[in-house]
Parts: sequence; C-alpha cells; structure tokens
Amino acid sequence: MPAAPARPLAGRTVVVTRGKGSEGKDALAARLEALGAEVRALPSIAFAPPADPAPLDAALRALDRFDWAVFTSANAVDRTVERLRALGLDPAALGRLRLAAVGPATAERLAAAVRAPDVVPVEAKGDVLARTLGDHIRGRRVLFPRPAEGRPETVAGLLAAGAELTAVEAYRTVPAPAEALAHLAGWLAAGEVAAVAFASPSAVAAVLAALGDRSALLRGVLIAAIGPTTADTLREAGLPVGAVPAHYTGRDLAEAIAERLGPG
Repeated sequence: MPAAPARPLAGRTVVVTRGKGSEGKDALAARLEALGAEVRALPSIAFAPPADPAPLDAALRALDRFDWAVFTSANAVDRTVERLRALGLDPAALGRLRLAAVGPATAERLAAAVRAPDVVPVEAKGDVLARTLGDHIRGRRVLFPRPAEGRPETVAGLLAAGAELTAVEAYRTVPAPAEALAHLAGWLAAGEVAAVAFASPSAVAAVLAALGDRSALLRGVLIAAIGPTTADTLREAGLPVGAVPAHYTGRDLAEAIAERLGPG
C-alpha cells in the first residue's frame, strides 16, 4: 500500500474563520499549512471584555469560597487568567480548586495556564460536561466563567446536578463587521475554496450573517466543524457538515480536512 503523501492538501485552499487567539498562534492554520494547504484567515469574531466586569472580579477576589471552576472554552481560561493578573491576584489560586474543562483544547489551555483539569468529558459539549460532573458538584460551590452569549445547556445542567452555581460573564463574543468577511462570497463563487473551517457556533453565526442570501455558496465546499456543538449549529442552518474530528482540537480538525480532501 503506498504511503500517504506528506502534503495531502497541496493545491487546496482552506478558509479558517477564526483568528490567532490570545497566544498569537493558531494550531488549525499551522497544521493546515504543514499539510500543504493555502490558508486564508478570515477572522469572523473578536472577543471583548464583559459589559460589567464587577461580578467576575468579585468572584475572583473570593476564589477560596469555591470548590470547583468549570470552563467551556480556551478563551474563558485566557480571560479568567488575564483578569486575575489585572487584579493583582495569582492565577495559581485557581489550581487550588477542582477544575473541569469541556474538551481537549480547553484542557490544554488550563494545563498550560494553571494545571491539568480534574475532569474532561468524553464528548466536548457543555451538557455532557455537566452530566459527567454529576454527584461531584452536588451541594458544591461552582464558579463558571462564561461568554455573555453562551449556550444555556451548561448552566441548566450544572443547576440540575445540584451545584451552588455562580455563572459570571468573562467575555463577550463580537461578530466581525460584514465588510471584513465580504471576500468570502467572491472566493466561494469563483470556486477558489476547497473547505471552510469553523471553530465555534459564534463563527458560524457571523459568517452566515455576512453571507446573507449567498450562504448557499457554502454547499459547494467541504464544511468542517471543530466539534459537535459547532456542527449542530451548522446543521440547524441547513448546511451539510463534511468533517468533524474525533478529538476536538485545531490540529485534529486540520487532519480531518486532509483526510476528506487529500488524494484518494
């Protein structure tokens, strides 16, 4: 059996709809380029501080009141750690709590910034995380730094499990202006794009809003989603999802795209 090509995406163009993130790099784009793809970065969302930082600040100043901290995105980890430093507090204080992460990318960020989490569910979804925590959090004080527009399943699940929950806004997700995404429709119409990769439901919403009635152009390319929540959002919009990795990280998403688009 012939060996797989080292650069299976050579000659293919992949649009990545997220930016580099707070650490100035993006594993998805880097791996796609290593696999031979031409990557066109088209950041569809940006992150802003909470409209009112007071609830987050109050919770962070009283971390010793909590038993658990729960994170459903790497960005929530970043924003929480950044805010601790801005308040003159040691991020290591988070490590004295038990920590839960929704999936491997969030777990990796926690491990780098604080320590490895105690709980990571088998499926990277907020409701699965809440069920996995189950009896661990019944009657326990749980801090949940979350995006302002986060999906309700995690909060509902944590409350249903009996947690004494403090859910605080850690950041806001802001869609990029439609004009910043205007190139995408032209690229799609010209047949220049092989795949479009989405890493969050917010990115899906921003791209669809920018494309408007030209959203059907996405049906002509491979649509890739980093995980099931993002894939569900795409399907709810009537779009077929052609690639979802088994492990929900940027690197694995790049590999899933290469598996679908590569030679053979």
